[in-house]
Amino acid sequence: MGSKIYRDKDVNLDILKNKTIAVLGYGIQGGPQAQCLRDSGLKVIVGAGPREQFPDWDKAKKDGFTVMPIDEATRKGDVVHVLLADPVQPTVYKEAIHSNLRPNCTLSFCHGFNVLYGGIVPPENVNVVLFVPNAPGHLVREKFLSGSGIYGAVAVDRDVTGDALNIILALAKGAGSTRVGVVEISFQEETEGDNFEEQVLYGGTIHLMKAVFETMVKNGYNPYFAYAKAIRSLRSVVDVMDETGIEEYISKLSSRTCEFAVRTNGPRVINYNEIQKIFEETERGDFATRWMQEWQLGLPHLHRMRRTGADSEMEKIGKEWRKQFGEG
Repeated sequence: MGSKIYRDKDVNLDILKNKTIAVLGYGIQGGPQAQCLRDSGLKVIVGAGPREQFPDWDKAKKDGFTVMPIDEATRKGDVVHVLLADPVQPTVYKEAIHSNLRPNCTLSFCHGFNVLYGGIVPPENVNVVLFVPNAPGHLVREKFLSGSGIYGAVAVDRDVTGDALNIILALAKGAGSTRVGVVEISFQEETEGDNFEEQVLYGGTIHLMKAVFETMVKNGYNPYFAYAKAIRSLRSVVDVMDETGIEEYISKLSSRTCEFAVRTNGPRVINYNEIQKIFEETERGDFATRWMQEWQLGLPHLHRMRRTGADSEMEKIGKEWRKQFGEG
């Protein structure tokens, strides 16, 4: 697998022109992606759960889509794009999707978790592919409407028809991602890379912000000042680093005091051994196992951590900070 970047000029939408794309789920990714695909001139229908239980049906209907139960949408779909929440996918797949997939159709996902870890085992006579834009759905839609797009990745786990890569690249183009660039990876890379990123980068950054706040307050700093330092300061520089590169920011756009602090003391707060352990645990499937067990038990640990987080001083100060400084 090379490092080719696929852009608009490399991808032809015609492969999807006479196909029906069944978007299953109309939530965080489903709604925005369905709208972008439709705006790209593709035929999109939406499969949703029971209308009396879930808001997806009415939301999609309001946005002008033909909506139907998931089993019916699957039967009609040449491309079945599964954008349901990961934990519910295996049950819905067994009940409404598996037996309704037509031979030589394309089964597509936005995250490879359930295919990689066996929660979903597709039939041998369908393409199995993946397209993931590297942003929440609302940003995918915003960028699309602005004429740009969100960088994305595609993967092919099984190619029955011989053109699975072209199909999923066309889906990525329909969502706007090839406007900026799409790369090909594997289901394993997408799934475990995503899990690793969320544990280390998101988890590490959030807990680092909490540690900065708590340490400053414990040592007598004004909580409002500590909150701004812990969150707002980081927010103000991340976009700059993304636009210019880390080294450009550190060496030319930050103060020399900041540069010296970053280069000398920054590494002291990063535990590279723990990061490596998390990477190895993720590759072994340990994280996936813990998460699936947590879901099956009804999320007891997650609910407890949510309550603790919501009651923290940092959250209370944050709400007041946003009110006082125009961010409410």
